[in-house]
Amino acid sequence: MFAIVQFITEALKRKKQKFTLESVLAEFILDNDALRRMMYIMDREMTSGLAGGLKDSTIAMLPSFVPVLPDGTECGKYMAIDLGGTNLRVMLMHIAPNADDSTAESCNFRMPQNAMTGTGEELFDFIASCMESVLRNKNLLDEPIKMGFTFSYPCDQTSLRSAKLLRWTKGFNASGVEGEDVVKLLQTAIHKRNLKITVMALMNDTVGTQVATAHDMRQCELGVIVATGTNASYMEDVKKIPKLKGVDFPYEKMIIDTEWGGFGDGGEAEFIKTQYDRIVDERSVHPGVQCFDKMVAGMYMGELVRLVIEKLVKGNLIFRGVGSQLLFTPNTFPTKFISEILADEGGNMVQTRQILDELGIETYVYSDLLVLREVCMTVSRRSANLCAAAIACVLNRIGKKKAIVGIDGSTYRFHPFLHSWVKDKVRELLDPNIDFHLVQAGDGSGRGAALDYHVFAMLHHDEQGELIFDLDTTLQFPCSAKEYFEKAIRPDCENHRNRRLFRVVDAKLYVEKFASDRSHMISPETYSHPPPWPIIVTHNCQNNLSKWLEVAVDRCPHTDSYGCVFDLEQFEQLCNNSC
Repeated sequence: MFAIVQFITEALKRKKQKFTLESVLAEFILDNDALRRMMYIMDREMTSGLAGGLKDSTIAMLPSFVPVLPDGTECGKYMAIDLGGTNLRVMLMHIAPNADDSTAESCNFRMPQNAMTGTGEELFDFIASCMESVLRNKNLLDEPIKMGFTFSYPCDQTSLRSAKLLRWTKGFNASGVEGEDVVKLLQTAIHKRNLKITVMALMNDTVGTQVATAHDMRQCELGVIVATGTNASYMEDVKKIPKLKGVDFPYEKMIIDTEWGGFGDGGEAEFIKTQYDRIVDERSVHPGVQCFDKMVAGMYMGELVRLVIEKLVKGNLIFRGVGSQLLFTPNTFPTKFISEILADEGGNMVQTRQILDELGIETYVYSDLLVLREVCMTVSRRSANLCAAAIACVLNRIGKKKAIVGIDGSTYRFHPFLHSWVKDKVRELLDPNIDFHLVQAGDGSGRGAALDYHVFAMLHHDEQGELIFDLDTTLQFPCSAKEYFEKAIRPDCENHRNRRLFRVVDAKLYVEKFASDRSHMISPETYSHPPPWPIIVTHNCQNNLSKWLEVAVDRCPHTDSYGCVFDLEQFEQLCNNSC
């Protein structure tokens, strides 16, 4: 009896020793052989999808009836709405041939649960009410407006203005919509409110991303979305779409909405799934469908991390084995936490600590913060690798020697490493004869712009005029404003794709209101991290960074605390007037 007990005890010890952080995360690590196997199967499913859609494949390969990409000469005033996930976006747009002259005003509305899971009538009435609100605020209720409808759910589309919903995804389950023409449902809701809006076109957000990138870059072979869900679109030869045989479509090419989020629904992707993927699927609103979505997209990435952390806690590998009720509750770890933790590179990991406070985790040591970061890194890198493999699969299908990929989506934009990870992995997996360029699209559903910021100090000197202090250039320190404008900023005509805006604020107020007072740079030890400024780390305070980055001239805050925003010409004039 003693020998048996001793044997069991030793076996349990060996089992416990094998349960390590590395063994848990190993499920998420896919080598290139596994990714190439996935690409082979995905390519096969896409070919089947072009022939018979969902009856023959898990990848629907839906016709969009968009025959050409823009060439940059398009212009006009329009309304656009984007229903893609938890938010509805309503936009008023003016599109000009020169991208710098295009403008867009956007208003976001949080989707109420009753609209997402109630009746279709409730859903489309809510959408129409939001459109009415925007038009009323702009005094445009009496003006006829043409509208584009971005609808990011799989549809059987028979024309630009007709599309029947195949199935809901991403948490939506409004009744009476599946199998119905969503354009007609929206137009009916619009007419009930006596709005003078005509829906001219419906497209998926991936098609919108491809179209928007082509407008800016004059070329785009592939549009990709990584947001609440993931999807892609590309231009296909009509003769390679057997299911369009007999359809009256007088063009040689058509954009295909792949709906690659359904890849794996037939069991063909089991070899890349983890136990955590299966739990997420079982608990989802739509079990058994959109399997690729659930391994890649933002709606599920946070829950995957939470499940891993829960297992590590119960295995006594993190937080000394002590979790919290909130941590052990499904869907309490949003994907934004992953981006915030991975961007939290300061030595104190202040943002990560704040997230643990929100989750009710009280017992932890510094090494636990590093473990949490490693889990976030591994899960999101798996997402990047799967996305890259799918991109490489489609680019290989297209076969063009030079290709531009426009990629967008909130998960992709706000994650600090996804862009570089995806780019590097595509290069590893892609045919070496194909030269590709991965472009982070400004706004696939409408118009947008990428934003970067740079800080420099300007001092008025009674004799020398305006002096610029900027250590990040090779110019003299300080240098004259004239030299700085000529050599560091340069005219807009030399930088026409990126319009520069300048926020001018009193230096003392900048120190008080921004994230850091830069005092960490006074000593020669300039490699130290900025101090945790109270406005950022205090639990009950709001992070003001968004106010600093909101630099559109017509909608930014103009206050004593945040200064005023000028375009290049206005900023030069300001400097000249103060000399």
